[in-house]
Amino acid sequence: MTSQKTKLNPWLVLTVMCVPVFIGALDLTVVSAFLPELIIQLELPLQTALDDAAWILSGYLLAYTVSMTFMGRVSDLLGRRMVYILCLLIFLIGSVLVATAHAGPTDFVYMLYRRLGQRPDIAYVNLQVIIFGRVVQALGAGALVPVSLALVGDLFPPAQRARPLGLVAAMDTLGWVLGHLYGGLMVQIMPWQGIFWLNVPITLVTIVLVIWALRTVPQYRVKGRFDFLGAALIVGALVALNIGLGGNVDAAASAAGFEDLSPLPPYFGPMMVLTIVFLAGFVWVERRVHDPLVNLAMFRRRNLSAGALVNLFVGFCLVIGLVSVPILVNVRQEDVSQLEAAALQVGLLLSTLTVPMALAAVPGGWLSDRIGYRRTTLLGLGLAIIGFLAVWRTWYLDIPNAIIAVEMAVVGVGLGLTFAPIGVAVINAARQNERGVASALVIILRLIGMTVSVSALTTLSLNRVNALAAAALSGGTVDPMQAIDTYARITVEVLAELGLIGAIMCALACIPALLLGRDDPALLQADSSE
Repeated sequence: MTSQKTKLNPWLVLTVMCVPVFIGALDLTVVSAFLPELIIQLELPLQTALDDAAWILSGYLLAYTVSMTFMGRVSDLLGRRMVYILCLLIFLIGSVLVATAHAGPTDFVYMLYRRLGQRPDIAYVNLQVIIFGRVVQALGAGALVPVSLALVGDLFPPAQRARPLGLVAAMDTLGWVLGHLYGGLMVQIMPWQGIFWLNVPITLVTIVLVIWALRTVPQYRVKGRFDFLGAALIVGALVALNIGLGGNVDAAASAAGFEDLSPLPPYFGPMMVLTIVFLAGFVWVERRVHDPLVNLAMFRRRNLSAGALVNLFVGFCLVIGLVSVPILVNVRQEDVSQLEAAALQVGLLLSTLTVPMALAAVPGGWLSDRIGYRRTTLLGLGLAIIGFLAVWRTWYLDIPNAIIAVEMAVVGVGLGLTFAPIGVAVINAARQNERGVASALVIILRLIGMTVSVSALTTLSLNRVNALAAAALSGGTVDPMQAIDTYARITVEVLAELGLIGAIMCALACIPALLLGRDDPALLQADSSE
């Protein structure tokens, strides 16, 4: 079967494709290491500029998600190789824009402002150009993951897809996991612009390798037109949802405590109404156009709809670990001078969640081949439930870091084991002309789950902390130090309760996971004949 697909070893081809996936995911979180330095370098006021600068992170995440919604379909229409190289070129252009933002691009945009009769602060213009460059980067990087997942379907027969899909998931996860560390190390030896200049030679070499690796791979192209109206509607829904929820996973994860997290923005209501309107319009259009962006009939296939729903829950639960650990570490700091040490501690403890999660994606594929999608997914969710319940029962203000690390590792391994079986269940449930779209759904729903989780848990936790603190501190004069200690202990108590929420959400995810079954024989037969 392999020799019919490509003359090259498909694992070699996939390894080449994983390099840009890793780099694109790395750039998702790399700027968090030098964001305050960038604001200071631009001579912007830290208090007022931080919200604007956060778009360097959230703009990338939003564009990353948006790109997935339609580039998977584009790869079905134009072929994986052309779209992959196009995405790498877009990522390259965005990297150069960010690296040179302080010079030519900023001067050009400032000139446009002047011609319009405006005189903005050039530092803010520079910031806007950096954000724009990051968005361009993400439009290229976001499509690399679903196209790589779809390519697995092109390279490997259905029975052999679990392990390669686990590898792609592991590279994607490792990228955004290590972004903080990579950025922190690089700014010690070069200006922050150098990080983006490094992307240039890496991307150019990768383009050459991709052309070489894919030269003998059959380029499947499906007939049909691109659904521009459907793409505009689903992009509008995602943008409105992200803006309305105000969810930024990376920003939330670096917060000092619940008091530093913002509740729902004032425009939450209108944005949610707009999201529903766009989504309803998208469903209406997709049911009527000849060549829809997403064939809604796909969701009638049990494995596809069940796998997509499980991934939504997995994204929700993942955020609980990403946000809880940094807040716990920071509320335990009594001295502002210890913040650097706290940042290192956060990084190390988060790695006990994220590194096992990435590594577990590969054995998750191995287990899927042997015990099936359902059992592997349920095993992973069961481990995550155990880890979250341990958080609920054991977290207190002075809990040893070793216990936190073990609990996070259990959660990470559990969630990581679900990546491969969910991915292969969804892709094997899609026809050859739907693989790009189905691959995108796998990632998009996890990102939506993460965004919803940040917003919902932030609002819930803020209200819970304030209510408990008001009850504990009511009645008479309270010593300021006592109040600080009370808030810290209550915050950790609420963080422990998030562990219970995580366990409940994982348990709910088991319901659609139970629906995962064997691949449809008709789809497998059609797949093997391609």
